[in-house]
Amino acid sequence: MVNKIHLKAYLILLLSTMLTCCADTTENEIIATLQQKSVEEVHTGLPKVFITTPGSTAVTSKDEWLNGASFTIYNADGTVDCTGLTSIKGRGNSTWGGPKAPYNLKLNKKAAVLGMSRHKRWCLLANYMDRTLMRNTVALEIARQMPALSYTPKGHHVELFLNGTFLGNYFLCEHIKVDEKRVNVTTLDETATEGLATTGGYLFEIDSHFDETHRFYSDRAHLPWQLKDPDEVNDAQLAYVRRYVSDIEKALYDEDRFAARDFASLMDLNSFIDYWFVQELTQNKEPSIPNSVFFHKDIDHEDGTYARLVAGPAWDFDCATFIPEQSHQFSAIDGIYYPRLFQDKEFRRLTKERWAALTADGTFYSHICDYIDSMEQTLESSDNLNSVMWPIVVVTNRDNYLGFHDAVRRLKTAFCDKYHWLDYAISKM
Repeated sequence: MVNKIHLKAYLILLLSTMLTCCADTTENEIIATLQQKSVEEVHTGLPKVFITTPGSTAVTSKDEWLNGASFTIYNADGTVDCTGLTSIKGRGNSTWGGPKAPYNLKLNKKAAVLGMSRHKRWCLLANYMDRTLMRNTVALEIARQMPALSYTPKGHHVELFLNGTFLGNYFLCEHIKVDEKRVNVTTLDETATEGLATTGGYLFEIDSHFDETHRFYSDRAHLPWQLKDPDEVNDAQLAYVRRYVSDIEKALYDEDRFAARDFASLMDLNSFIDYWFVQELTQNKEPSIPNSVFFHKDIDHEDGTYARLVAGPAWDFDCATFIPEQSHQFSAIDGIYYPRLFQDKEFRRLTKERWAALTADGTFYSHICDYIDSMEQTLESSDNLNSVMWPIVVVTNRDNYLGFHDAVRRLKTAFCDKYHWLDYAISKM
């Protein structure tokens, strides 16, 4: 039985047999054989997601939902976690259209998927460019250790079957949405046109793709702000958002107001510092592009003063992260509002203080190192299949030529080196 044989040995035996029996067997034929595996034949120790669209219609759009798909999610022990109906569409920017497509799911009914909080909206991240499969997973675990980041998406690695085709390892995780169990801000009354009701809550994304319905470039920093949630706002609400962002940037870039530190009453500085730690420790350059930078704010106060802008959630770490050769340099200090914030002596002092608290007893560092080791064991069997099915042809992390364990060791080295370098760099601020 396959499940009684170490999966790696089984895979080597399978490929060897195929190549021996048929001298002209191609790589595509080997991959096709793996893709034909059934749910019962895949034994990697991970949960499994089985989705069938009506008529097995292919998912070809990231803009239009394909409705009426059925899904079943199996726990790692083979028991059914949940089942029902869902809509599905593609997702992503650089990842959509690649060899291994990522997807968004919108369940017909809320479900507590694999023990996560009940919701309709979920993501299936392909991690195609990531030889370790765990860059997103490790980065989000780093973010979870940051006390000022109130929400970080949860997720589980799974094996995905779509319309009967085995597609390998995916990261099934929470979609970033406004919800009391996710980005916990007041739900905006979309009919409100005046007063406090127009002021929140909002989920924003700063992203150079500039592809959301409601978007604008900020007045002073010229950053591409977009509304992520709610999807629809009226003119009064959009006008409020633009005024809110403009006032924050005036507080940052008007010299007298910056010297008076007016921005400190408009921005949750602790969250901006903790968010920066995550970007630096992962070597993520997305804030400098900028892409995939999320902020949120709640409804304003009864006295009419602004609710602070809060950094996060952390998101999108599969590309150009955890590279040892880049460990001894800053990654995100020149991104979004950080060049201006780090000109403030008090912000630098607070950064040192928060770093000292995070690193004082060594538990943060050891926890992340142990977490990487644990994920290596968790994903090893899955990688044996996934790496054959999805050879990386787009080089972004410089580890595509490595075996799984060597790639993981390289990722861990990048984290360790950057941690120690950052510890020194922050002490010199």
